[in-house]
Amino acid sequence: MSMPERRPRTVVLTGATSGIGAATAAMLATRADVLVLHGPEQPEKVADQLRELRHPGGAEIRYVSCDFTRLDAVVAASSAIRDAAPDGIDLLINDAGVPGARERTMTPDGFERTLQVNALAPALLTRLLVPSLTHGARIVNVGSSAHRVERFHFDDIDLARDYSPIAAYARAKLAMVTWSSLLAEEEAGTGTTVVALCPGVNDTPLSAAMMGGIGGPPERGAERVLYAAAAVVPSGSYLENDRVVQPSDEVGGRQNREQLAALYRARLRPYAQGGRR
Repeated sequence: MSMPERRPRTVVLTGATSGIGAATAAMLATRADVLVLHGPEQPEKVADQLRELRHPGGAEIRYVSCDFTRLDAVVAASSAIRDAAPDGIDLLINDAGVPGARERTMTPDGFERTLQVNALAPALLTRLLVPSLTHGARIVNVGSSAHRVERFHFDDIDLARDYSPIAAYARAKLAMVTWSSLLAEEEAGTGTTVVALCPGVNDTPLSAAMMGGIGGPPERGAERVLYAAAAVVPSGSYLENDRVVQPSDEVGGRQNREQLAALYRARLRPYAQGGRR
């Protein structure tokens, strides 16, 4: 599979302050012109990291703080990101994510935390940023092969029954991979392409929280993210090990896709409508 030399002028990267996201930010700092980074921390908490990313001839670094457990904060962050990228967005990478918590946790919006942070919030942010995408832009959604170990349970989407950290994470990634495919259908004919991927098992704070310190360095995952950002593949593709593969059967099921789309509309529409300008 070929990957062209592609230098996006403006890149937005969520989850940029730790793990694969931080490694991806370090690589993009020498490849983009403007790099808009998101993290949950306040700017002063990541000042050293941002300082290290700024160097002569590199990208102009801009930072937007947002807690994805609050969807109204995602709306505000989308506005700040649009202001930070006035010439449009060439590449949007949705990398932000959290491990499943030890105990079931609900957000202030009333949704299970893992599902909201890993799936709902990225979808909302993307919806609000679509008008700012340039022609030929790409959206990269960081999923996981963990989506293969779970199924949709739309009668218990917030895991009120039989909660476990692994189930919460896997179901959220299943929602992410399925939504990515739905988004590709939505954006067909616009010039925007959508690609999802599994970055592999990497030794990051997220994986350590659920499985201990296993896997390769986060830079390996970052390389896979950037491969997906430029690979010549059909929109809607899902990549594992830098190859297009079929996701689980759950992703392609018509009823699952219809129910997930309806769930996203019900939960996100009030925020999406309020965040447009």
